[in-house]
Amino acid sequence: MAELQRLESRLADLASVLEWPATPDLRAGVRAGIIEARRRRRRQLRLLLIAAVLAIVVLGGAAAAAYIELRGASIQTVPVLPSPSPTRPGPIGVRLDLGDRYSSLGAAEQAAGFNALMPSALGQPDEIYFRRSPDVLTLVYKPRPNLPATSDPDVGALVMEARASVGQESFGKIVGPGGKLQPVTVNGGSGFWISGTPHGFFFYTDATGRPDEFRLAGDVLIWNQGVLVVRIESALDESKALAVAGTMR
Repeated sequence: MAELQRLESRLADLASVLEWPATPDLRAGVRAGIIEARRRRRRQLRLLLIAAVLAIVVLGGAAAAAYIELRGASIQTVPVLPSPSPTRPGPIGVRLDLGDRYSSLGAAEQAAGFNALMPSALGQPDEIYFRRSPDVLTLVYKPRPNLPATSDPDVGALVMEARASVGQESFGKIVGPGGKLQPVTVNGGSGFWISGTPHGFFFYTDATGRPDEFRLAGDVLIWNQGVLVVRIESALDESKALAVAGTMR
């Protein structure tokens, strides 16, 4: 017992004279590692969820042929389109799940936190919406001369805009048989003209990349311009849609 006490006393004396290096602050590195792990997990989860939504049992065939990603949006080709969600009854904003309606573009921009691009070729929009989760601002143009109705008789064109973040999509597209996907350049930004048979469209509802309700859309021009991803859904042909997009400022 006495020997043990003497040993403890010597160890205590030794501890008082030894110089220990300062313990480094590991919090910043650990935090960065956690954030990066979560980012990778969100990305993987997005792809898994997309695959789950798009996976179609096709005998002898794969579920998806290609996956293309713009900043802020994704496009996937599939051999068979899944069935769309039932259309909600109500006005345009409800039917298309566009979020809250705003009386002015300035109010919608303030809610969105970014300045919208306006197609001067179409003039002032008839209705303006902003949807959270994801943050998408939508300009609605009703049918008029030289702007025929889309599949929705009350809509001549939808102009949707969102932040073009890498690895965090705001909306996705699904192109099936009969759909055509053509690369284009719009106002210096990369994009695609999607035409042919109606293709699928859905919002990503949150940062984890969970797909929302799925609907069919007609011809669409989608591209990156500055810090935004923009899509114009209309019944215009490619040349006319590109002409409208060329006036986006």
